[in-house]
Amino acid sequence: MPETWSPADIHIHTSFSDGLASPAAVLEWTSAHTDLGIIAITDHNTVEGALEAAALAKDYQIEVIVGQEVDTTSGHVIGLWAPERIEPGSSAQHTVDAIHAQGGLAVVAHPFAPRWWAKHGLRRGDCGIYDSVNFDAFEISNSTPLIFHANWLARRYMRDQGHRFAVTGGSDAHILPVIGASRTLFCGTTADDLRRAIENRTTKADVESFWLARNLRYARNLPDILRRDPALGPAKR
Repeated sequence: MPETWSPADIHIHTSFSDGLASPAAVLEWTSAHTDLGIIAITDHNTVEGALEAAALAKDYQIEVIVGQEVDTTSGHVIGLWAPERIEPGSSAQHTVDAIHAQGGLAVVAHPFAPRWWAKHGLRRGDCGIYDSVNFDAFEISNSTPLIFHANWLARRYMRDQGHRFAVTGGSDAHILPVIGASRTLFCGTTADDLRRAIENRTTKADVESFWLARNLRYARNLPDILRRDPALGPAKR
């Protein structure tokens, strides 16, 4: 019997941080407009949106992984299967340890993002962090406009590093039409299968599409996204 490979988008934001859509709207859009059966909600420094989405998921044919994207002193780290909020502002290693302590998996978010992207890239490509911290996965496909070169650098880094981490793709969607634009592919159909694939480093990263229209839509919404950035003040739902 041939293997079944499924897609998941494991980097999505909601209005509980700097996303523009509620958890319910994310689920509705994902159900109606994508073929995704698994998503992770990874709001900045909070799990409230992910927990709300997980509670609503029973009304959809979608599994929701509770996650969070944590601000560290070196950049952003995604915690998957991490339902307890992790205090931001610690080192990358301390944050990874906190994710692991609650049974979660730690993913490097948008590595090699350029310096003009300020705090977002994990040391903006300081390989010393990537080399020394025991992450579980490395995001090599992120659909944020204008960081395609960072994606290329991340892929090159992983080619040089062999199989130290699993590879992942995540849209980093802050608006609904971007959901699913970058994905993690895994053998199986369930969130448990996805977790096993990450742990066994058998995942693949895939870019579905990120057309000019999506970039323009992102650009139009950028002021609202920046106003909701938790680094600039508390987000309002």
